[in-house]
Amino acid sequence: MFKKIIWGIIGGTLWGILFYGTLAGLFIGINQNLFTIISALFMGILWCTIISMIWKSLMGRKDESNKNYIIAGIIGGFFIGSIIGGLMLAILNRDANFGKAYILGAFLGGSFGFVWSLFKPPMFLGGVRIWGKSGAILGSIWGSFFGTIIGIVATVSILFWSQANIDISASNLPQLLIAALIFGSGNGAIGGIISGIIFGGLIMTPPLPLALELIGIRGAIVGAIWGSFLTAIALGIIGGILSITIGDDLFLNLGISGQVTLLKGVIVGTGIGSIWGIISGAVWGAFGRW
Repeated sequence: MFKKIIWGIIGGTLWGILFYGTLAGLFIGINQNLFTIISALFMGILWCTIISMIWKSLMGRKDESNKNYIIAGIIGGFFIGSIIGGLMLAILNRDANFGKAYILGAFLGGSFGFVWSLFKPPMFLGGVRIWGKSGAILGSIWGSFFGTIIGIVATVSILFWSQANIDISASNLPQLLIAALIFGSGNGAIGGIISGIIFGGLIMTPPLPLALELIGIRGAIVGAIWGSFLTAIALGIIGGILSITIGDDLFLNLGISGQVTLLKGVIVGTGIGSIWGIISGAVWGAFGRW
């Protein structure tokens, strides 16, 4: 178990740095020099696709399709290209946000890897519907996932539909979107978990779409659902603690102004955790990292 936890933290930290470095690179490129980031993406995708096909010819089976290797090359090139392009622009313009993204990514990734290594998705099989204690647990897992998606869609829709009362411009749009995504996903995940516990425990809930081998598409689906719940709970607790110990300064960079209360810290942490859990869980689940 100790070895599994260590590898989970290491793998999660690397994934967090890669993911947040990519996001930072894209944001820096879009805001500072769009041509540079597009060129870096193109070159990254081109070279990673070529390397992937070379790997297939040397290590892959002869009857194996090229499709998976091409997709892997495109995805890998997108990550690498955005990181390299963003890093070049950050160094040239002395932008410290790239370093902050690395630190945040390492923290969230390490937290995700630690929590992920401790738990496995509940293997509740046998029966089309499940209720009682098992149903409440499964209902909360489903509720976190669907609540996150519904909360994001609803909050972003309200943001643009009520734009007459909100000053939306090109300069503050990214900040408003980040705040809307975090608060929408946080409220949705919390509401979904509570609703899932009630409905799943009393009325019944469907089991997770488990397969004999949790890898590929099915693994990604289960990973996204399970990761949303797990990381929302973990970072919700962390967000509540940080709101008390650090306070307003931490949340200003997320586009969240005003006094930070315990409830707001929990919502922010849950929102970040649920979004991060869906994306990271889908990636890890697709590769069978259970």
